[in-house]
Amino acid sequence: MNDVYDLIGIGIGPFNLGLAALAEPIPGLCTVFLEQKKQFSWHEGLMIEGATLQVPFYADLVTLADPCSVYSFLNFLKAKNRMFRFACNENYYIERREYQQYCRWVASMLGSLNFDQAVKQIQYNERDNRYEVLAESSTGEISIYYGKHLVIGIGTVPSVPACAAHVCSNSSMFHSSQYLQHKTVLMNKNKITVVGSGQSAAEIFYDLLKVKPAYQFSLDWFTHSAGFYQMETSKLVCEFTSPDYINYFYQLEPERKTELLKQQDHLYKGINRELIEAIYRELYAQSIESSDSSVRLIPATQLTGIEQKGESAFQLSWLQTQQQKCFQSETEALILATGYQNQVPAFMDGIKDRIYWTGSGRYQVKRNYSIDVNGSEIFVQNAELLSHGFSAPDLGLGPYRNMMIINTILGDDYFKVEKETVFQRFTFDV
Repeated sequence: MNDVYDLIGIGIGPFNLGLAALAEPIPGLCTVFLEQKKQFSWHEGLMIEGATLQVPFYADLVTLADPCSVYSFLNFLKAKNRMFRFACNENYYIERREYQQYCRWVASMLGSLNFDQAVKQIQYNERDNRYEVLAESSTGEISIYYGKHLVIGIGTVPSVPACAAHVCSNSSMFHSSQYLQHKTVLMNKNKITVVGSGQSAAEIFYDLLKVKPAYQFSLDWFTHSAGFYQMETSKLVCEFTSPDYINYFYQLEPERKTELLKQQDHLYKGINRELIEAIYRELYAQSIESSDSSVRLIPATQLTGIEQKGESAFQLSWLQTQQQKCFQSETEALILATGYQNQVPAFMDGIKDRIYWTGSGRYQVKRNYSIDVNGSEIFVQNAELLSHGFSAPDLGLGPYRNMMIINTILGDDYFKVEKETVFQRFTFDV
């Protein structure tokens, strides 16, 4: 008889990896996780030297749910003989490269992870009350996994402006997620343009700015936002990334949630202060040696069109959103740091009738992160921005969400979920 798992996780990014780590020591909980890549990989194109996470080191895969877990970041440091060096470094925010190394260390110790397994189809077997997940390896081998619960953690996909879709995905025009794969080609360009207002755009701009004097290309940075803003990280604002605020946000009317999210860009889409300061210092240092205008930072602009001019040049059309004026610029390379979006994968087609949908075709996510009609069988990771709030992609909230998912599957409060975790009260119903 084939094994029937209590939980099948689809996708092995940080959130499902954390779920696997928290589930591993639970007696009697049988899990398997499937990933189409051949090893753990997270934002490979943005592993820029010096680029850091925007959450502190203790917001790792497990600590905020289980501080004693052997899969904590501090235990990783101990295993790598870096504990005292890390302590002396006195830096809360670790590099992305080290975070990926930590995640791969955790992955190497978990027997529930199956890489090189691309999920192609899911069906529900009514007779046996179980989900049947068909996966294919890179060699064409087919495997079928049976499970009582599913956790969809496939991550988001790059979001590209409609006007750029026809020219994107080549060595001269690409999404920021592919930056390092194309960086060598960029060094041969005479003019480079970066689009975007968030952390990734800033990291790429800074990386290019540092090498600009050696390669002598001109560099533009455009953003649709009204300015290049710092992400808000004050203590009381940090309380908005908490279970208490999720509870409050979840109860709001959908229209109000949409309005509120538009006002909260500075809480999760900004640039960290250290990077903004480093960029400004570099700009100033370069201005001492040269007063040319080969670096431009231009806010409040929307990309409206792209036209190829010859073999290597492109003409970009822009709208200055405050003045409502159109203008154009030329470039030889365009990097679109324009964020990510959720996408319902094709393998969900076979179980569409078991899922609650919104009128716009999105998952209707319940408070416990389930999306199925029974409220306890199919769960999602980082697909609940519109229902639970801006903290959906926050790495630090991953352990909390995973506690909720595990407790629901077990039908028991295996993990103690803290209540009244902040000093603020977001509602008068107290």
